[in-house]
Amino acid sequence: MNQRSGRLLGTAAAALVGLVGCGSGAPSDGPAPESRSSAEPAHVVAYRAGYTAGKAVYDSTGKGAAVRETVWGGCTRRALQAGSDAEADRGSWVQGCLHGVANAPERLPTGPMTQRTPDAEMLERFRAWARAKGEAPQVDHARVLTVVQLTEHDYDIELSTDYPAGSATPGAESLARSFVESWDGDHGRAGTARNVLVLGADEKRLTAQRI
Repeated sequence: MNQRSGRLLGTAAAALVGLVGCGSGAPSDGPAPESRSSAEPAHVVAYRAGYTAGKAVYDSTGKGAAVRETVWGGCTRRALQAGSDAEADRGSWVQGCLHGVANAPERLPTGPMTQRTPDAEMLERFRAWARAKGEAPQVDHARVLTVVQLTEHDYDIELSTDYPAGSATPGAESLARSFVESWDGDHGRAGTARNVLVLGADEKRLTAQRI
């Protein structure tokens, strides 16, 4: 073998080693798709889950879905049955649902959409109503009332209580019914209240009712 042939064989061998190395190593363009998906922020996961649910409604019922789900609060109520993805950020789930039922393109939120604001004045008005109705002992279980803004126009009410964690009790369900009965339309807030949720001592939902 002459010197030139040896150099060519050496070059070919080096190239083959390089190809094997590239095939056996980790991808150079970042983590696998599964890893990227699992690392998505909760508000993005919630939005996409809501969008999928809303798009399914649009596909099955047509253009009228957007009116029903927006005007009558369908998406806000669907969110209560949507599981952990929605609970991570109910506002983002509802926003995704609204875009899905309108057959609009996805517009991922840049941050959490749900905004929670304690409202001691609203809670005191509820307690005053309950005292006048003879229901004060029941309402005394409510510790904090929180306004949960889901969209620009829609919000839920959460009543944090001292009821034990677990499944809904008659007391929790009765408290929710009393709040719905006490509601006078807007309580001075802009927008529309859709649901009242009663939370146990662990801040997990015990029951929910439509307002």
